[in-house]
Amino acid sequence: MAIFNVGEFLNVAVKDEETGIAVYKALAQTTKNEELKSGYLRIMKQEEGHAERFRKMLEEVGAQKPVERFPGQYDEFLKALLESRAFHEPSTAADKAREVKGDSQAVDLALRMEKDTLLFYLELRQFIPDTHQKYVSDIIAEEEGHIRDLQEMRRRLSQ
Repeated sequence: MAIFNVGEFLNVAVKDEETGIAVYKALAQTTKNEELKSGYLRIMKQEEGHAERFRKMLEEVGAQKPVERFPGQYDEFLKALLESRAFHEPSTAADKAREVKGDSQAVDLALRMEKDTLLFYLELRQFIPDTHQKYVSDIIAEEEGHIRDLQEMRRRLSQ
């Protein structure tokens, strides 16, 4: 069975959080709605905390190499994950966020990004050593909170 480096997944997680930071910063800068702006900035701060936690985890477990359940599992998963993400680079994500037309589209963009992130972390968790499962589980709970917050923002916009 082939093995892979958990650090590669954690690097993707850090990049994913940096993308979130860029999106929320851009959305906060472009909206005139103070409630949305406050929500975007709050989530952005949480994304900064997530990135820091993943960097710390990378330092602690990055060299560990779990066993794949079947040959090619890692390559197939990583390729599918990277191809299906809403954004590939933080700068691209920020540009897209600045291009959205209206607050409703902006919230929808953020929701798509958060759903992609949540899916990634749910999959990532299976490859993380037991000693660090709580880190990922805590971040998953916060990402679920982001989705709830964004859905509430969308609901308020439609009132």
